Amino acid sequence: MTMTILVISCNTEKEEGISYNATVLGKGLDCGETFLIQFNDNTDNLNSNNLDNIFYAINLSNEYKIENLEIKVTYREPLIEEILSCTTLGPEYTQIFIIETEM
Repeated sequence: MTMTILVISCNTEKEEGISYNATVLGKGLDCGETFLIQFNDNTDNLNSNNLDNIFYAINLSNEYKIENLEIKVTYREPLIEEILSCTTLGPEYTQIFIIETEM
């Protein structure tokens, strides 16, 4: 009797290796020190329930937290334990987890 083992890998990183152009808008109003970024183009793999392609950028390095800075980011959806608790003072933006950033 032969037993075959199948290993399935779940990839939690969306579009791994693909960078998207974005602009750093500044610190968000209601998610602590988290900055907002706006993608220059639509990204099909993001929640379509967003406002003007603007997102909270979890894990954006401090060196890129400069208003109006043009960057390229690779991202994924945040894991449950990475999701930020935000107030409801401002608009509700979707959160993304930044994997890599470059200029």
